[in-house]
Amino acid sequence: MYRFNIWKIVLILGVLVFSILYLIPTPDSFYNPLYGNLPLWMQEKLPPFEVTEDNELKVNLAEVEYPEGISFQDTTRELEDVFRVHLGKLDFAHEVDYEFDTTEAREFYVRLISEKARQNPKATLDNLHLYGSLPILVRRLIPDTRLKLGLDLKGGVHLALEVDLEASKAALFKEHAHAIPDQLRTEDILCREVKQVDGQDALNVFVGIPSRLRADTTLKNEYLQKAQRILDEIAFFEDARQLSNETETQSVYQLRLTESGIQQYSEQAIEQVLIVLRNRVDAFGVSEPSIRREVNHPRIIVELPGAEDSSKPLQIVREMGRLEFKLVKESPTGGNFWSGSADTPPPDSIPEDTEIREHRETGNWYVLESPVLLTGDRITDAFPTTGRTSFDIVVSLSFDGPGRRKFAQVTGDHIGEHLAILLDGRVQSAPVIQDQIVGNAIIQGNFTYEEANYLSNILKAGAFPVGVQIAEERTVDPTLGQESINNGVLAALIGLGTVLIFMVIYYRLSGLVAIVALVFNMMIVLGALAGFGAALTLPGIAGLVLTIGMAVDANVLIFERIREELRTGKAVGAAITSGYQRAFLTILDANLTTFFTALVLYHFGTGPIKGFAITLGIGILASMFTAIVVTREIYGLTIGNREVEKLSI
Repeated sequence: MYRFNIWKIVLILGVLVFSILYLIPTPDSFYNPLYGNLPLWMQEKLPPFEVTEDNELKVNLAEVEYPEGISFQDTTRELEDVFRVHLGKLDFAHEVDYEFDTTEAREFYVRLISEKARQNPKATLDNLHLYGSLPILVRRLIPDTRLKLGLDLKGGVHLALEVDLEASKAALFKEHAHAIPDQLRTEDILCREVKQVDGQDALNVFVGIPSRLRADTTLKNEYLQKAQRILDEIAFFEDARQLSNETETQSVYQLRLTESGIQQYSEQAIEQVLIVLRNRVDAFGVSEPSIRREVNHPRIIVELPGAEDSSKPLQIVREMGRLEFKLVKESPTGGNFWSGSADTPPPDSIPEDTEIREHRETGNWYVLESPVLLTGDRITDAFPTTGRTSFDIVVSLSFDGPGRRKFAQVTGDHIGEHLAILLDGRVQSAPVIQDQIVGNAIIQGNFTYEEANYLSNILKAGAFPVGVQIAEERTVDPTLGQESINNGVLAALIGLGTVLIFMVIYYRLSGLVAIVALVFNMMIVLGALAGFGAALTLPGIAGLVLTIGMAVDANVLIFERIREELRTGKAVGAAITSGYQRAFLTILDANLTTFFTALVLYHFGTGPIKGFAITLGIGILASMFTAIVVTREIYGLTIGNREVEKLSI
């Protein structure tokens, strides 16, 4: 008599159910109500949205505990992205049916402005499925993605984005050289100049001492201490050090960039790239991209299955998306601004704190003032619209609160001057400021509607930080990918078929038990790959084929031990129990050795080697489970309480 273990049966059924759940496709109509459309951390930490008396959707973010690295601004942008996508699916258009707003009390609003949108806001909120109905624990266990084919199987483009440390340093110093004076000025501290120390990773900050404080030592010290406190709080730099060359009219502080500071800045840049890439993928609907950070390196690997060298998905990743507003320098020979045609050579020498930039389309050059007055970070929305005529397509930009105030200040202070709008370092347009602008800005150009829509999506998704560059790019031929799929699948089927035939012929009905375990093994491996978000690659198929052999090897060891026990005259139940016990240590030893090898390959390998190691490691664990637990319980279920005199093995 050989009895099965009810708890092991429950475990087997649980693994089977999860494997199936990880493999079957999930339509949005089924998935969204269960999982919700907001990111999981928002569903956990944000209070529920409510419908106000004015038929607006509102959530209060004042007391939200944000995850590390996520700010209030990041949260509102992500909320806008979610609402924009899913309200679009309900046939609501931004700026026509609804608009976004935030208040100083940190309340986020979706203001429904059209009659269609205001008819039934409660039903609209319900149809958005912001929060899922499944418990959080269950949602963490059941996946939101399915098994994807890797680049080598489907073809496409492989990109590696990395941070150039020297470029990041230069950008960091330039950014702070312009930001520190503004920061001190808001605290009533006079900053005369900020400049980098020659040959050093340091900034000297020249703080002016107002004449009213020079005679009063107490007030003067309080003033300088306040300045030092502000400088001490600047990220990435050591605490400010007061230099000895203080005079009656000014004091000089030095901020030194540390190694940990530049590493922290690089880490922040990489995280920003990840966010921007995912925003762009959501905005453009790029199919099955793989975006992952390379372990222990400031690099991001982007794989775009199905993309071609000139395709839009590749263009989406290549575009840096940096939008800047700068003033055009007045011409020294007279005239409103300093520029020239593409046929005219630019000047050999230009004043300090100026730079030459070319127009994106015409090649005309402009001499611009180097300080960046406003960047695309302040953009909350961008969309194509018509200009002065219905044939003129422009891109309209909306800014957040600080961005609107800054844009109004810039345009109010420089009426009559030309403001250059730059995208990725090239002038898009340089219109004259005719009046103070309180509200939206526009980017002009000879756009088609598709080009304007593309630019709008790039600007909404955000820009890559300075210092990020494409370090590697290669294309995989889709026909090669299809050939790889066919060959890999054929090899797996031949291997599986050969093993199945051998097991049935040699071990009879017990061979069928091994076959059931083998199929279960494959389901576990593929389900685990889907659950971890991994893609099935050609090396992964090789690992899968190797797993088939190892899984059968464990069953062969067990079956041979059972045969040996039966030859000694033991009863069937006792022979099965003894066979599993005797084979266990041998199976464990062989599989652990191979598993540790897979761990080493994963840790030190890259790309295809890691794909092979992941599949092999998962396959080893799955084969041990199916060989030792699943097959044993199948014997228990089939034999049960019956006295079996002969086993088909």
